[in-house]
Amino acid sequence: MADFRTKLITLAGMATVFAGMAFGQAGYATVNPTTGVNANAVFLRAEGTTENVAPSTVTVVMAAVAPLAAQVNLTAYLTPALTITSQIVSKTSETTAVATCAPLPCDGVGADPAKIPTVNGVASGSSVSFNGITIPANAGTVTITISGIRVNASTIASGNGVPTGVGETFFVGGTNITPVVPNPVTVGYALNGLGAVTSGSVTSANSICLGAAVTAVSYNTIINEGFATSFKTAADESIDATAATNGTRITLTFANVAANTSVYVPLLVQATNGAVLTAVTSATGKFAAAGDAGLKTEPTPPTVYLPFAGQLAINAQTNGIAAVTIASGTGTVYYEVTTDVLGSVDVYTIPVYLANTAGTLTAPASAMTSTVSFAPIGSSTNYPSFVSGTSTATVTGSAFGACNTTLLFPYVTNASGFETGIALANTSLDALGSKGASIAATQAGTCALSFYGNATASSNPATYTTASIASGTTAAFTLTSAAGAGFTGYIIANCNFQYAHAFSYIVYNFGTTSGTAMGYLAEVLGGSTPTSRAGGAPESLNN
Repeated sequence: MADFRTKLITLAGMATVFAGMAFGQAGYATVNPTTGVNANAVFLRAEGTTENVAPSTVTVVMAAVAPLAAQVNLTAYLTPALTITSQIVSKTSETTAVATCAPLPCDGVGADPAKIPTVNGVASGSSVSFNGITIPANAGTVTITISGIRVNASTIASGNGVPTGVGETFFVGGTNITPVVPNPVTVGYALNGLGAVTSGSVTSANSICLGAAVTAVSYNTIINEGFATSFKTAADESIDATAATNGTRITLTFANVAANTSVYVPLLVQATNGAVLTAVTSATGKFAAAGDAGLKTEPTPPTVYLPFAGQLAINAQTNGIAAVTIASGTGTVYYEVTTDVLGSVDVYTIPVYLANTAGTLTAPASAMTSTVSFAPIGSSTNYPSFVSGTSTATVTGSAFGACNTTLLFPYVTNASGFETGIALANTSLDALGSKGASIAATQAGTCALSFYGNATASSNPATYTTASIASGTTAAFTLTSAAGAGFTGYIIANCNFQYAHAFSYIVYNFGTTSGTAMGYLAEVLGGSTPTSRAGGAPESLNN
């Protein structure tokens, strides 16, 4: 920095010498090097390549005895040396960064509304020049406002410590003005604009498994704004002289989505402070709501909203959901900030809905994930535009496993005059959903019974598998039909569907006057996937 300032001051000294040689007099216009330049620094998104630095003002005072106008040239140098990314408006590298003068326009002719009261800047690397600003001889004090300078802030080193400042140093020269390098000002601080991204679990996620028919909220993706002015509408992104293409956009990219599974997200998401995200059709270009592109639909059954209360459920029910196009297990959805609250940090909870048909789900090798970043990334024509920085985060959502219930029959026998009857019930069909008391997914499957005990008969198999048990039905059989004669021990049954239950009935001398009998319910072992009817703890914890 010291070397940089030294070079600028040397330039200023040389300009002063040449000005004296050319005009033989001191400049009529002057800039106070201490108080003549001011700026109120703003936060810059460290992921942004088109970030607006704060406007700065240069105060020029024209001498009361000045007989001639002054032609002022300003050059702003950025430290660190950030690339100027303001939009080019002509073939001569003119940009939408402008100098605005008050009380007269920068041409010094008068406040004619038909005239454009600005001078376009000319960008070169990390500097931008504004040439030919006219200060009339009788102008007195003129304030020149420099605005619309956009920079690539992604090249600034950012971390968890003190934000890195962006400085702006002016070289002021021209005709009939004393050249000077005023004290530099700070026009921005760079820090991550995207805050923490987390995955919020939803109780009903346990019902998403192989074999089930699912229409449920799988998990939540929770997005935090990095600082209170990071997320902006298109109007707020257009501060200063440059119009934005769109408001701040956020990308959610889903990966490891199970085959034959549909993914839905709300068309509108409201933050806790009232800010709103609206699903849009692409990462770039003007605003086009996803709901206007035929993606508006209503999920069924209505119990899909059960895990949510308040505004989230109202938004989804009122505005519908958008289907995410999934290819090879991956899909992307884009949101734009359409209502912002610049005085507080936005926190968005985006529920992810999954749906599939019974028996069609194929589990991926790993859990489903959501990757969150700003959008678009790498666009040369979109304002704003971003890079995938350190704030880009991937969170884990749903894991898919086999739908199953494991049952323990602690004692069975068909030896010495005893017989055991077994009944397996598939209770995944019920009529409790409309009452808000069930999230059971209707499914069918078989149960494989493994026998542990004294296998005295040669016909005793290691396992016995039932025929498919439809939802809402039972399969009943005797121990002898499954294991042969003379078996005493216990059985573990693994059913490849949820909500399996069983009853065992042991009899002695059945059909005689001395016969006895007793029965018990099979125990649902921990680690099975059934959840309680209302989506609470596993059933084994509710028995």
